[in-house]
Amino acid sequence: MVEKLDQNLRVWLADLANRWDLSIEEVAHEVGAFEARNRIENYPKVAAALATRPIDLQKFVTAVRQCWVLDTRYDSIQFSDFVKQENSACTIIHALIDDFPEEESQVSERISHFVAEAVKFDGYLTPKGTHEKAGAVLLASLILTSLYPNRFVDYRRNRWENLAKQFQYDAPPLRSMYGACLVWAGQFAKKITETKTYQLYWPESDSLWVVAGICWDVLSPEKPKADPIDIDEIACFPEGKEKRRLHLIRERNQTVVAKAKKLALQRDPMLRCEVCGFSFSQAYGELGSEFIEAHHKTPLAKLKPNSETKVEDLGMVCANCHRMLHRGKKVLTIEELRAIVKQAGS
Repeated sequence: MVEKLDQNLRVWLADLANRWDLSIEEVAHEVGAFEARNRIENYPKVAAALATRPIDLQKFVTAVRQCWVLDTRYDSIQFSDFVKQENSACTIIHALIDDFPEEESQVSERISHFVAEAVKFDGYLTPKGTHEKAGAVLLASLILTSLYPNRFVDYRRNRWENLAKQFQYDAPPLRSMYGACLVWAGQFAKKITETKTYQLYWPESDSLWVVAGICWDVLSPEKPKADPIDIDEIACFPEGKEKRRLHLIRERNQTVVAKAKKLALQRDPMLRCEVCGFSFSQAYGELGSEFIEAHHKTPLAKLKPNSETKVEDLGMVCANCHRMLHRGKKVLTIEELRAIVKQAGS
């Protein structure tokens, strides 16, 4: 089974490399990386909140809200309703994680009990009054993969079944209980990490979070795109175009830019410039809707080798302010340029 998975994983990576005109190494560096990074950064925070007795529910809620696996509006509403009843939520979570068993059938029963209790909350009811078990098991999977990153993965059935189909791995029967499906997904992910191909391209990964990131990307993986060329940054690459190309693929990943813009849009639907407050949407109507430029707060020349861009490394600025940030002898910070704009307008 592992040999077959290894072959199919390599074929999939090679196909992406051919379509994207990149090496397999570059594809492996990109595919699923952004999703995995969110898990690596935030799941330990979820685990830390769950490690206290009693559970630090506020800390737990804050950490969970940073996890993209629950970032849809529907998931957020369900989760909000669940934690609103603090005592009940803590009791149900404790029942899931305390003295957690090793035996598969007991694990499945524990998860099924959590789901049965969670769907009693209004948030896990559909408009027709039926129980939304998929949302409850998703929350259970987030909790368990935070605490046991080598045993579980965050679980949406369709995503893991699509990954299984891609790699020709047997999925559980459609009528299988959610607990059994969650156990199966963790075992499937573990098998992937045992392949030679996975160990070759992700040698430092010691959890299933990278596989979960790949799973979230497998339906529609997008080729990483470089940001528009900034003439001030070209001088940072005297060794030639190839080095710049590789650097942009790795550091100027359009996926991280898209995610940062999405989060910024949630905070401010007008997407105002962080320096001057200009809004393309306000100025140009539909033409300027959801348009803004992403500014890398750390200049490329100062990036360490193999460093990676995170959402918090990006600022949302208009085109004019973006050029002004780079115009001087040194790249200004957003705060410095904001002060200049304020002084010039006074």
